[in-house]
Amino acid sequence: MNETPRFAVDRMLARLARWLRLMGADVLFDPATGGAELLRRAREEGRVVVTRDKRLRTAPDVIFLTANLFREQLREVLDRFPFDPRAQAFTRCSACNTPLKWLDRNLVARRVPPFVFASHERFACCPRCGRIYWNATHVSRALAEIDDLLAPRPQPTI
Repeated sequence: MNETPRFAVDRMLARLARWLRLMGADVLFDPATGGAELLRRAREEGRVVVTRDKRLRTAPDVIFLTANLFREQLREVLDRFPFDPRAQAFTRCSACNTPLKWLDRNLVARRVPPFVFASHERFACCPRCGRIYWNATHVSRALAEIDDLLAPRPQPTI
């Protein structure tokens, strides 16, 4: 699937929302928004709701998660809504969901630590909140985590 997935994630799943954004998904997340409002907005915007709210579990456009741990929750989302999390990884701001823009390196010289500027060639910026991103060790750790999530899991023997 080449299309960017569009989710609306409930306020109980902040870490999951951030990771889905890191994987390139378009994620509506607002901790001030309750279940009914989230469902309404998701339907208006053509998003799939991801929730642990039992009151929403029977809605046809909802992924109701049963797992408590975020890695298992990510697996549940990927099982129910398969997309390639590597294809668009690190293309959205993890804080506000805005697509990132690549910047000329010289534009960030005074906005990042000197060591970072000296040791990296490419930088991206969120045009909405101004956060600067670069390919540091957290990117390789996150990609390893994604690869682990995508690895086939052993099937239980009966």
